Amino acid sequence: MICLKLTDQDIEDISEALDDPAIAERLKFKLLAVRLHSEGATHAFIAKSLRLSPNTLTNYLKAFQQRGLAALLEDRYYRPSSSLAPFWPCLQCSFAVAPVASAKLAVARIEALTGVRLSESQARRAMKQMGMKLRKTGPIPGKVDGQLQFTFYQQEMIPRLQEAAQGRRKVLFLDAAHFVLGAFLGMIWCFSRVSVKTSPGRQRYNVLGAVDSHSKQLLSIRTPENITAEVVQRLLDLIRATHPEVAITLVLDHARYQHCAAVKAKAVALDIELLFLPAYSPNLNLIERVWKLVKKRCLTNKYYGCFARFRNAIDICLDDLNGPCLPQLQSLLTLNFQFFDSPNL
Repeated sequence: MICLKLTDQDIEDISEALDDPAIAERLKFKLLAVRLHSEGATHAFIAKSLRLSPNTLTNYLKAFQQRGLAALLEDRYYRPSSSLAPFWPCLQCSFAVAPVASAKLAVARIEALTGVRLSESQARRAMKQMGMKLRKTGPIPGKVDGQLQFTFYQQEMIPRLQEAAQGRRKVLFLDAAHFVLGAFLGMIWCFSRVSVKTSPGRQRYNVLGAVDSHSKQLLSIRTPENITAEVVQRLLDLIRATHPEVAITLVLDHARYQHCAAVKAKAVALDIELLFLPAYSPNLNLIERVWKLVKKRCLTNKYYGCFARFRNAIDICLDDLNGPCLPQLQSLLTLNFQFFDSPNL
């Protein structure tokens, strides 16, 4: 049986090493084993206390006996190295320029660039290690003019939003949503594919809304009929009645029922400024996020057996946006806008 006799210097060195935060915890177990042995503890007690096997404890003591403290502090922990490690910069550059849609395509790309053949699961781990994630691609309108959008934002929207922040103006983002009775399918965690029943026909529930840039209050006109210039004028009346004594700017797109002479004349009569967005600029209209939230909360993966139930679900959701869901709406409707450059693909 091994019997170590530690000198005062050995004990002092072990104490200092145990207090050193730079030394890994797994190495300190070795030091504790030697220290307990020197204090007369039995091997059975040490092994049980530190959860070591008898052979492992014996190896620690032999190492100290032969080479001293340095043998215990030697970090021999196995760290497997990836065969792709030398190729990381090349792979990161390739995937940044041309992302892949599947692990199968990633396997082929990696093999072509490095000569290393991976399984699909290994390719997924490699992409995650490079910092990639599986993300849904976002659409860019085909005729979008990114520079025009940015100029409009800088010169037209920012000054008005600053006035709104100071309480000298109300800025509202206006648009219509057309909810069709049917299936709004989405992703769910499940053991097998789930099918969602849908309804026949093309019944629509149309909502014309305007959301305040800062209070996030939503005003809306809801109808199963088509959105027309008359509906837009009704919403203008509602907006002016809600904010009777303040300058108002409505940010809206060029939909025909919003851009017609009757609506413009009504806006002039109510002293409401109409600020029309550049073409193909849904990313600058804050209320688009509201419609996505409504679909997510009450329509995605839901089936409503009749139009009345479908309409009621949307009404309840819209009403909740100015009540229990207002904190969520305030978090969603930040005044941070996405600007499109050239497409990545």
